[in-house]
Amino acid sequence: MKSSYILLFFLFLFLIFYLGKFIFLPLFLALFFYLIIKSVTNKLLLSINSKLKFSLSKFNAMAIMLFTISIFSYFLWIILELNINAVLQKSNLYQVNFEKILLYLSKKPFNLFMEENDFFGSFDMLTIFSNILNSLSSFAGNFAFVIIFILFLIFEENYLKKKMNSVLSSSNIKILNKINYDIFFYFQLKTITSLLTGIFTFIILFFLENDLAPTFGIFSFFLNFIPFIGSLLSVLLPFIFSAVQFLNFFEPSLTFFLLLLIQIYIGNFLEPKLMGKTLNISPLVMIIFLTIMGKIWGVAGMFLSVPLLVIILIILRNMKSTKKIAIILSERGEL
Repeated sequence: MKSSYILLFFLFLFLIFYLGKFIFLPLFLALFFYLIIKSVTNKLLLSINSKLKFSLSKFNAMAIMLFTISIFSYFLWIILELNINAVLQKSNLYQVNFEKILLYLSKKPFNLFMEENDFFGSFDMLTIFSNILNSLSSFAGNFAFVIIFILFLIFEENYLKKKMNSVLSSSNIKILNKINYDIFFYFQLKTITSLLTGIFTFIILFFLENDLAPTFGIFSFFLNFIPFIGSLLSVLLPFIFSAVQFLNFFEPSLTFFLLLLIQIYIGNFLEPKLMGKTLNISPLVMIIFLTIMGKIWGVAGMFLSVPLLVIILIILRNMKSTKKIAIILSERGEL
């Protein structure tokens, strides 16, 4: 009976998310960045207070971290905008190269998949890059709303703790602290591995003279928060663009091989070693949740889907009444 109620609760929750997209989407984006800021701040705070003679409060440390990340994000946005604008100027060249690739493919054995006026034939590079730039500009315009939410989350943190201490028992407080620790531990390590993925992607593409090296480096940081699909896109998108840019086999093949190597090393070796275990979420559950969130909130929903699923799983596995549901959502049937 309890499981039925929980299922109904999640169905109701998805409906609320869909109807309240205008408020919940920026709120959850703010929560995502807040968790990253706090997890990184906690790590740095221990290091700073142990080395400096004065003690820095958590509130001041988070405010400084938010300011630093905001400035850093602004410069990343400038780099992203300049990079895409530069590529936009060469869109005619990319279009010609892309049409040459389509023509080449239409004469080969796989011409069964290539017909006139098909999906690929309707691609226009100028339109694609213009839409990407417009989408990023729209997101940048709304990011101020996200920053305001982050500020309120920082201000409310201490008061929220007092409220929880007043209404919850000591045993529930322990469970809440365990959930809190697991969530921040995940985001702390995921941020580090995502940053490494972005840096290595940029370095590889920069030395291979890929015109979108900065853009793909930034995108791979965020895509690393989406297992399977994110890793796949981080390899395939630079590979396809490299083929269009260079119109040969060497650079695209090297791009594919090196980026795949990075994804395998970080996803299959580094992350499990740092976390002590894999993500332990059923791939089927992950794909279903990703599809639902993509339908509700679009690309931003797909990006937020796995972090949200991780938070849900952490909460479920730390509550006695919901451990069975956590086992069903897990990959190996164990917690």
